[in-house]
Amino acid sequence: MQRTLPRALCAGDEVAVVAPAGAVRDDDSLANGLARLRAWGLVPTVLPHARGRLDWPAGSPLSAPDAERLADLQHAIDTPRYRAVFCARGGYGITRLLAGLDCKPLRRDPKPIVGYSDVTTLLAAVRARTGLVSLHGPMVATGALMDAGADGWELQRRLLTDTVGPVPLPPAPRARGLRAGIAEGPLVGGNLSLVQCLIGTPWQVDTRGALLLLEDIGEAPYRIDRMLTHLLDTGALQHAAGVLLGDFHAIDTPPASEHAATTAVLVERLAALPIPVAMGFPFGHCPGSWTLPIGARARLVAPAVGAPASLELLEPAVCA
Repeated sequence: MQRTLPRALCAGDEVAVVAPAGAVRDDDSLANGLARLRAWGLVPTVLPHARGRLDWPAGSPLSAPDAERLADLQHAIDTPRYRAVFCARGGYGITRLLAGLDCKPLRRDPKPIVGYSDVTTLLAAVRARTGLVSLHGPMVATGALMDAGADGWELQRRLLTDTVGPVPLPPAPRARGLRAGIAEGPLVGGNLSLVQCLIGTPWQVDTRGALLLLEDIGEAPYRIDRMLTHLLDTGALQHAAGVLLGDFHAIDTPPASEHAATTAVLVERLAALPIPVAMGFPFGHCPGSWTLPIGARARLVAPAVGAPASLELLEPAVCA
């Protein structure tokens, strides 16, 4: 797939803040996130429906009806003065928008898109349609429980601004190998539930020769088993160059903690793959989460089963 780098952000750039999925839960967290963007020298503009809330029969509140969320997202993509698109939070709802989203303006005017969780589907769709590198990482209205911390936010800032060489990743002390080996390829994927639900759609994650990122939150071990089995049955896992597992904490456990049954499922389903596999990387729904450039090349090193594993970015995420 042809790779397109977005243009780096500079001081004074105006950026759009959208909520294309769930409603913002905490106004203070949004305010803190906007202040952080301003401290980076950016000028954030919150689009009209990003502060809304729509209760609907499916349960999880949306920020607004589909048409209004799509209008905000499309405006952010279409408008040249917005030099990046930052998602306020995840939740649910972006898959409802993808069929109506026009990504073609990003070919003419590539700009970074930042988010994770439900935003996995947006990053996948943008890459499938344009080859654009985007950023899988913490969002504007991130609360204190999932705060990326000084190192995590600095990583995100540098990925958005550094054009000279690869940005070094912070330490990952819990990362360890499940299947030994070394692999290189573009980073793809994100939230396991969303990667799995895109199978068979025009926005299916292309895992061929790629390093597949997987993380999730609050899923019962049997559901994780079912999703991984689906990926195995489609060949998506076998076609990857390597697999990296992020945070998978259960609803009843603290972020960045391991759940014995979930860990057992991950090991049982993935340790026999004929490619390098490593777990315990700090990305996903956890404090200190990394931001990672979807579509940029990286190297996974897993020297031995149970031994420390590492990930290295091999190229910048933005261009001048």
